[in-house]
Amino acid sequence: MGDRGMEIRTLSRTRRILLLYCSFFRITALVVGGGLAMLPVIEEIFVVKYKLLTREELLDMTALTQTVPGIIAINSAVYIGMKVGGVPGALAAAAGAVTPPFTVILIIASLFPRLDPKNRYLLGVFAGIRAAVTGMILVTGCRMFRRTVKSPLEIAVVLIFFVLAIMKVSPALLILAAVPFGWCYVWWQTRRLARAEQQAADGAKPAEKAVEPAAGPHENGGDAK
Repeated sequence: MGDRGMEIRTLSRTRRILLLYCSFFRITALVVGGGLAMLPVIEEIFVVKYKLLTREELLDMTALTQTVPGIIAINSAVYIGMKVGGVPGALAAAAGAVTPPFTVILIIASLFPRLDPKNRYLLGVFAGIRAAVTGMILVTGCRMFRRTVKSPLEIAVVLIFFVLAIMKVSPALLILAAVPFGWCYVWWQTRRLARAEQQAADGAKPAEKAVEPAAGPHENGGDAK
């Protein structure tokens, strides 16, 4: 962990909680498109800038927040807040993530009845936002693919689940199916690694002498008469 990360962790609890609240307030205020679109910004802030997370921890967080129930943005805020500031940090991060969308939704809900849904300028704004969000999600997917998929078997699994998703198989069923597969895959990898280490250990042992040297003709005795 870099000096910046150590500096942040040495802050008082109050300042860490304030940092978490302000960070997630900015993220949800400026990023649209849901939790997946937030991941590049979360990586930039908490991995690159503050060095409070590693990229491996970010990948674990991504898998966890999409598996458990709830909104990805809130789940991510709670996960990071808990690691940095404990329960108060989790509450502060979640509050920071909730405040901007809650406020914006209240404003939009009060103004929406007066908006013309066929206004071409309004439709153009939404079209641009959708395109930008799609690009951010694609970038996030490509980064996750490069960091997590490293073997032909994993590539095959990605393709299988991709096809099943296109066929509109329930995402809940896909996640449930991935759990036993992941367990079996780790079990198989662990067994294979253990066998390889055992073979390497056996090969490193010195070869035992199969035949003892024969005794000389005059061993334990005098000259033959």
